[in-house]
Amino acid sequence: MTLKISGLSCLVLCALALSQTVFAQEVSGTITGTLLDPNGKVVTGLAVPVQLKNTATGAQFTSTVSDTGTFALTRLPAGSYDLNVPMACCMYRTYQQKSVTLTAGQTLHLDFHVEWGINLGTIGDDPVMLNDDMRRKAKNVSGPAPRMPDGKPDFSGMWVPVADPGNPQARIPLQPWAADMQKKLQDSGANAQNAAAYCLPQSAVPTTNPFDFKLVQNASVIVHMTEFTTPGYRQIFIDGRSHPKDWNPSWMGHSTGKWDGDTLVVDTVGFNEVTPGYGIHTEKLHVVERFRRPDKAHLEVDITAEDPDAYTAPFTRKVRAALVPDEEVLEFVCAENNKDPLHFGGLGWKGRP
Repeated sequence: MTLKISGLSCLVLCALALSQTVFAQEVSGTITGTLLDPNGKVVTGLAVPVQLKNTATGAQFTSTVSDTGTFALTRLPAGSYDLNVPMACCMYRTYQQKSVTLTAGQTLHLDFHVEWGINLGTIGDDPVMLNDDMRRKAKNVSGPAPRMPDGKPDFSGMWVPVADPGNPQARIPLQPWAADMQKKLQDSGANAQNAAAYCLPQSAVPTTNPFDFKLVQNASVIVHMTEFTTPGYRQIFIDGRSHPKDWNPSWMGHSTGKWDGDTLVVDTVGFNEVTPGYGIHTEKLHVVERFRRPDKAHLEVDITAEDPDAYTAPFTRKVRAALVPDEEVLEFVCAENNKDPLHFGGLGWKGRP
């Protein structure tokens, strides 16, 4: 049977559809805003998310702060929301506001006064913001991934990590004894036990540091140089050698690499028990990185860390980086005019409570 709709009926249906659309637009609301620093100046060039969570339904909404410091969240149901603006690093602190009430059809404008972070607003002292600036300046970075004479991907280049402040890093799955020791270490003073303040290495695996880095590759080794860290380099041997049997445990361990198709699998062992970045661990810490270069402009690294004596399960994370061909690693001498230890009461760095 064929259903016929008269012209009048069609007009009625169209009117109903239009009225429902208008009604939906009227009952939904909009939240706009501007990020301001402690001096009341607009925060520009900050690519971070603005996250809303409806306190009644749990529904989540996300927007991005523009380069001009503004944002807009539209078509929001009326209700109460918890608001979060996560910061990736050092210039500003994460901003949070509870119970933001939005009524039907309302356009609510909020000015967020974010506080200074650990660098107290020092210009140029936030690696994530510097990385974003370098990415904006990067030119001619499209095309296929370059390859070595043997056909393997060439990871050589100057890279900056791409931060994702909207997805915080998962917690390391520590065994009870390690979790208890980690808490005692944190309670003893987070700044006093920051290895970087004493010019010591900041992470067992420099790929996880937020600083720009350079990879130089040939047929037998990849040299990984990282700015603003000590010692600032590591070697990844890709000539088929094994780990030494008599390796003396060290801060950065010993790294070898093997190819799995176009993926370089980097295996690192031989860490000491106090190297930072992977929580409380033992000398059995074992880290595997899987490097991929899907195209000229991008680098992806999947990282898995295991320690049967300190972890309850493997710890995984993903790092993304972007090519910045016009940049270069700068000299960094940590001990030059380093006055951090003077403020820590002579506690010294121990790595363990």
